Amino acid sequence: MDKPTMRIDWFDGTVVEDSRSIATTSQFADEEEDIDVAKKPTHKQTNTEKKPIGFKRLLDISLLKPPILTLEVSHRPGFWNLLDEEELKGDFIVLIVKILASIYKSLRSGENSKIVTMLRTRLRNSKFLLNLKNYITDLPAVRIVEKRLNTHMWDDAEGFFIEMVELCEGILNFGGNSEEYLQNIFELLEATEISALGVMEEHSERFSNELFDRIEKIKIRFAEELSSKGQTITNETRINEDPNSFRNLNIFPTQRDLLSTDHINLKPNIINGAYPNVEHYLDVQFKLLREDYFGPLRDGISKYMENPSKRKHENIRIHPKVRIIRNYVTNNKIGYLVDIAWNERYNQSTINNTTLKYTKQLMFGSLLLFTNDNFETILCATVLDSSYSLLAEGYIAVAFQNPVSNKIFSEAYLMVESEVFFEPYHRVLKVLQNSRPDELPMKKYIVDVDNETQPPRYLNSDTRYAITEPGCTEEIQFPVLRPDLWPDESIGLDESQLNAYKFALTKEFAVIQGPPGTGKTFLGVKIASTLLRNLSLEGTPMLIICYTNHALDQFLEGLLSVTQSIVRLGSQSKSKVLERYSLHNARMGVKSKYSYLYGTKRAEIERVFKEMCEVQSEIELCEREVLSYKCIRPFLKIDGKSYELKSSKGDSVLDWLFGCDNGAFEPDTSDDWENLDESSTDILESVFSEHYALKEIDSMLNSIKYVQDITDDAEERKQMVDKFKAQIDKVKSRLDCFKKYRTLYQIYNEPKLTIDKVEDLYCLKLEQRWQLYYKTVGCVKSNLLSKMNTLLEKHKTLNQELEQVTTLTDAAVMEKVRVVGATTSAAARRRDLLTTLRQSVVIIEEAAEVLEAHIVASLTNDCQHLILIGDHKQLRPTAANYILAKRYNLEVSLFERMIRNGVHARVLTVQRRMRPRVAELLVPTVYPALDSHPDVYNYPDVRGMADNLYFFTHEVLEDTEGLEGSWSHRNTFEARWCVVLANYLRQMKYLAHEVTILSTYMEQVSLIKQLSLKYNSLRDIKITAVDNYQGEESRIVILSLVRSNKDGKIGFLNATNRICVALSRAREGFYIFGNMNLLKTANNVWSSINEKLIKQNAIGNKLTLVCKHHAKRLEVRTVNEFEKYISGTCPMNCGKK
Repeated sequence: MDKPTMRIDWFDGTVVEDSRSIATTSQFADEEEDIDVAKKPTHKQTNTEKKPIGFKRLLDISLLKPPILTLEVSHRPGFWNLLDEEELKGDFIVLIVKILASIYKSLRSGENSKIVTMLRTRLRNSKFLLNLKNYITDLPAVRIVEKRLNTHMWDDAEGFFIEMVELCEGILNFGGNSEEYLQNIFELLEATEISALGVMEEHSERFSNELFDRIEKIKIRFAEELSSKGQTITNETRINEDPNSFRNLNIFPTQRDLLSTDHINLKPNIINGAYPNVEHYLDVQFKLLREDYFGPLRDGISKYMENPSKRKHENIRIHPKVRIIRNYVTNNKIGYLVDIAWNERYNQSTINNTTLKYTKQLMFGSLLLFTNDNFETILCATVLDSSYSLLAEGYIAVAFQNPVSNKIFSEAYLMVESEVFFEPYHRVLKVLQNSRPDELPMKKYIVDVDNETQPPRYLNSDTRYAITEPGCTEEIQFPVLRPDLWPDESIGLDESQLNAYKFALTKEFAVIQGPPGTGKTFLGVKIASTLLRNLSLEGTPMLIICYTNHALDQFLEGLLSVTQSIVRLGSQSKSKVLERYSLHNARMGVKSKYSYLYGTKRAEIERVFKEMCEVQSEIELCEREVLSYKCIRPFLKIDGKSYELKSSKGDSVLDWLFGCDNGAFEPDTSDDWENLDESSTDILESVFSEHYALKEIDSMLNSIKYVQDITDDAEERKQMVDKFKAQIDKVKSRLDCFKKYRTLYQIYNEPKLTIDKVEDLYCLKLEQRWQLYYKTVGCVKSNLLSKMNTLLEKHKTLNQELEQVTTLTDAAVMEKVRVVGATTSAAARRRDLLTTLRQSVVIIEEAAEVLEAHIVASLTNDCQHLILIGDHKQLRPTAANYILAKRYNLEVSLFERMIRNGVHARVLTVQRRMRPRVAELLVPTVYPALDSHPDVYNYPDVRGMADNLYFFTHEVLEDTEGLEGSWSHRNTFEARWCVVLANYLRQMKYLAHEVTILSTYMEQVSLIKQLSLKYNSLRDIKITAVDNYQGEESRIVILSLVRSNKDGKIGFLNATNRICVALSRAREGFYIFGNMNLLKTANNVWSSINEKLIKQNAIGNKLTLVCKHHAKRLEVRTVNEFEKYISGTCPMNCGKK
C-alpha cells in the first residue's frame, strides 16, 4: 500500500494528509474532472466540468467555524457542485446542513458578499433543498440495519434536527426571500417537525421540548412573514420600480443628472421633531448628500457650456484635450492611463505637471468626467494614481466606474474634474444605500428623537465602577447607576465637567457641548479612560471617531497613559508618538490565524501583478521605441499579403523606416541597442528609441573630445571627427524622423493614408512606411492587450478574495486591541471591518462639524453606547452646496439636531483658554454664559505691547487686481500689518510656535506666507486659515479679517460660527485687523462685539508699543513707521533688549 503523502493546507499552513494522487499547484484541483494525461482536452475546461468535492474534504470543511468557513465555502466550486447532485448519501446531507446552518447564523442582514451571492443563486437553484426534504421525510422509515450508512445523523439525531431548525431560521432572519422560496423553507421546517416526531416514535430517540418549542415560535414567524409577504412584495416592487427611491439612484453622476432639468425631488433635513420612519430618514440623508455633490458639478458644467472659452470655471477644472492610452497597472490596482498633456506632446512643447502634486487637483479618488460629444455621453472615472513621476510625463491613471470598450483609445476627450472631493461622498452614499431599515443604530434617538435617554444595555444595577483621584493610587468604587452613591471627592473636574462626565457614563446616547477652551477633548479622554478601566471590551474594541486627523491624534495620545492597546486606521497621522500604533504595524506584530491565507492570496495576486507589469512594459515598448524586425515580421501585411524586408547588417526595420532603401547606412556593430539577439524570440526587442539615440549622440560627442585630445596628426584628427559628426547627424536625423511619425501616427492618430498592395515595401513613401509600421505594431499591441485582459480578470477575482481575507486578517488583529481610532472618512471606508468588530462603545469628537450622514455611516448595528462631543456654535458641517446648507438644513449636524429637539445634553461652562476680556466678546452674542477659570486671570501681559487685546480698524479696500475669476479674497494692507507685528513679537523673545497668524480667506493666507519670507524670524510660525485651526490654540494670535469694500459685503464673516472660532483661539494676546465700520453695519454680531471693544478701550487705528523698563509708550499708525522701530531693542532706544 502506498504511503500517504503530506501537504500544507492552503488556508492555515498546517501539514495534513493528502488523499490526492496527483500533485498540482491548483488549490481547487481536486474539484476538477480527471483528465487523461495521454490525451489533450479538445476544449477549454468550464466551471460545469468541475466535480463535487469528496466526503473527506466536506468533513474537513464542516469542522471549520465562520468566518474561516464562510471564506472557504465561498471560493470552493466543488462544494456548490455537490448541491446539484441528483442523489446524495445521508452523511453528505447531514454535513451540508451543518455547514449551511453555521454560515447563515454568521450572516448579517444586508450583507453583500460573495457567500450571499452563492447562497441566493447556487443554493436556491440547486436540487439540494428538494433532496433534503425527501431525506428528512424518509428518516422515520429508515431500517435499523441502514443506520450504519448514515452515522453522522444517527450518532446525534437531536443535533441534526437542531441544525435543521437553525438553517430554516437563518434563512428567515437573513431576509430577501421571495414568497415562493419562503414557502418552500416553511414546508421544510414543517417536514423537520414531523420527521422529528416520527424518529422519536419509530426509533425511540429522545428530543428535548425546547426543540419543538423553538420550531413552533419559528413557524409563527414564518406565518407572519408569509401573511404580510404580499404587501411586502408590493412595497418592495414599488420601491424597485420607483426611479426616485434612494435605493435605485446612482452614486456616480449620469448625463441626465447633470444636464436634465428634471431633478430628483429633495426634502429638507427634519431638524424639529421626529422622522416618520427609517426609510424616509435614509432617503432624505442620501439624496441631500448626493445633491451636495451633484449640484456644484451640474452648475459648473452648465456655466462651462455657456462660455467654454472662459479661463476659470466655477466648481470644475477643465482639461480640454486628453487621450485614454491603454490599460495601466499601478499600486496593485488596475486602471487606464490618461494623457493629460496630449496637446503639449503634439506641439512638442515642454511637459511638466508636477506642480499639480502640491495642489488639491487630481487627488486619489477625485471624480473625472470624460466626454467627446459635448456631454451627450459621459464616462465617469476616479483618479487611481497621480504620482510625481506620472505627472512629470503628463499622465495620470484612472479607474472607470463601468466597463468601457476599446473605442475609447481612438478618441480625444474633454476631461472635467470636480473641485468637490468625491471619495468621502462615494463611501458614505454606498453605506447609506445598502443600509437596512431594521439595522439603523440608535434609531430611538436619531429617527424617533426620544429625548429620554436610557443607560447602556451592558450596565445593570449591580455594575460597579472604580475611579482614581488625581495624584492618588487608591481606587474609589461605586455603583455606576446610582448617582446618589457617586463619590463626593474631586476627580479633577469642575462642576459642569463632572455633570457631563456622569451623564456620558450612564446614558446610552449622550451629547456634550463644549464651548471654546472648556476642555472637550480633556473630558472625552477622561470618559474613555474610565470606560477602558472598567469594561473588558474583549473582542469589541472601543471606537474613537474624529472629523480631522489632528483631533484624532490628540485624542489617542491622551489615552496612551491608560492603554497602549490601540490601533489607528488611516495613514494621515502627523503624530510621531502614534506611528507604532498604525494598522500596518499592528499586522506585523500579531500572528493571525489568517496570516497564512493572507500570505498565500497576496503571493498569488503579486504573481499575476508581476505578469501584468511585464505585459505593460512590453506595451510601453511598442509605444515609445521601434520594435525589431523579428517582432513585427509575422504582422507585416497589406490586405492579407505578407511582406519581407531586406536583410542588413543591422536590423532591417531601421533601414526601411529611415529611408535607406539599399541599406547604405550600416551602424556600428558594437551598438547592441541596434542589434538582434536571434535567440530571444519570446520577448519584444527594440532597436531604436529617443533615449538610446541621445545616449549614442552623447557617446560620440565624448569620442570626438577624446580624439581631439590624443591625436596629433591634424588631417587624421579631422577625418575621425568628421566621421563621428556624420554619424551624429545620421542619428539626429533618425531621431527627428522617429519623433515626427510617432507623434503623427502613434500619439495624434492622424487620418490614415491608403496603402495598396505593392511588390516591394521599399516602393512605399516614407510616411506610408511609418503608417504601415504602426499598423503592424498595433497588431502586436492587440495581442498584448488580449493577454492583459485575461490577466485583468484573474486579478479582479483574486483582488476580491484578498479584500475579504484582508478584512478577516485586520479584524483578527484589531479584536485583540482595546481602542480603534479613525476619522469619519476612514470609518466609512472600512465599514466592513468595523461591522466585523461589533463595537458597542463609540465616542465621536468634533461631532458638530460632521455631516449627519457621515456619522450614521460610521456606526454599526452593534453600537450600544454613543457619546457625541462637540460644539455647534463653532464650525458647522461644511456643505458644498450653499442652497442645500441653508434651505434644506444640510449644515445642521446630528449633534445640533439633537440639542434643538431637547435630547438630554450637558454643556461645559468654564473656559480655561482665553483672557477674560477675550471671552467676554462671545457673551451673550454667541453663548448665553461662559465663565472663566481663575488661572486665566493670571496671564502675564504681552511683552512689548500696551494692550493684550486690540482691534486695529481701517478702511483700506481689499485687493482686486489679480483676483479675476477667484472666489477668495486678500487685503495687502492687513497682510503687511500681520507680518510686521509677528516679526516684532518674535523680537520680543516669543518662540515661533507661540505666535500664530490666522485669516478668514486662503488667498490672504497665501499672501501672508509670501510676505513673511523676507523675515527669517517668521520661517517657522504657523500661518493658516481660521477653518483649519478649529480645535487649536496659540499663546498669541494675529487675525486678518480681510473684507473691506464699498459694496458692504463681508462674506464668511456673516457666519456666527466662524466669528466664534476666529475670536476664541488666543490665550494671552489677541490682535485683530479689519474694517469694523463695514462689519458692524453688515452684521449685528459684529455690532455687539464693537460695543464690547469700545467699553474695553480695545479698538482704534493705531498700535501702542511699550517697554517694561520705563513708562514711555509709542503709538504706531503705519507699517513703514513700525518697521523703523524693529531693531531688536526697545523702540524708545533705551538700549534694553
